[in-house]
Amino acid sequence: MNLYLLFAELLDYPDDSLPQRVEESSRELATAYPKATERLESFRCSQQELGIARLQEVYTSTFDLQPECTLNLGYHLFGEDQRRGMFLAKLKELFQQAGVETARELPDHLCYLLRYVAARPASDESSAIISDCLLPAASKIVQGMNEKSNLYRPVLEALLLWLEGESRSETVSSAMHIESPHLSSS
Repeated sequence: MNLYLLFAELLDYPDDSLPQRVEESSRELATAYPKATERLESFRCSQQELGIARLQEVYTSTFDLQPECTLNLGYHLFGEDQRRGMFLAKLKELFQQAGVETARELPDHLCYLLRYVAARPASDESSAIISDCLLPAASKIVQGMNEKSNLYRPVLEALLLWLEGESRSETVSSAMHIESPHLSSS
C-alpha cells in the first residue's frame, strides 16, 4: 500500500483497524527509513496498552482541543489570515479533480493532503504540497506537542522523517530529469 495513504490512516480518528495499519506502515518503512520505523514501534506499543477508547480520547484532546496541534495545516501556515481561505478553495478544487473526498473535515486536514499526494504522486502540485505545506506544518505540530510523551508525537516524527526523505529523493529525481536530455544527446 502507498505510504501516503498509510500515514493518512494512522493520523485519522482511530478505530479497530489501527493496529493493522501500524504494522503495515512499519513494514513499508523498515528498509528505507529505519528511524521512522522505530518511531512507529513506539506508537504501536503505546496504542496496544491503551486500547481504542482511550486512544480516541488522546486523539481528540491532542488534535481537536489544542490549536497548536490541529491537523488543519492551513492554520499552521497562515493562521486566521485571509490567505487560508484562498488556500482552502484551491485545495478543494485540486481534490475534486483528483477524486479525493473531503466531506468530514476542511480540505487542509493533514489526512486529505496525504490522500491527494497518494492520488497524484508525480504531479507538480503534490511536490509543492510536500515541500510548502506538509513539511513545515507537520514540523510545527510536533513543536506544538509540548508533552514529549504525547502518544501521537512518534507518528508525526515518523511522517516527517519519511517526507524529508521523499522530498530529497524528489529533488534528486528532478535534477536527473533536467540532466537526462543532455545525456541522451551526446
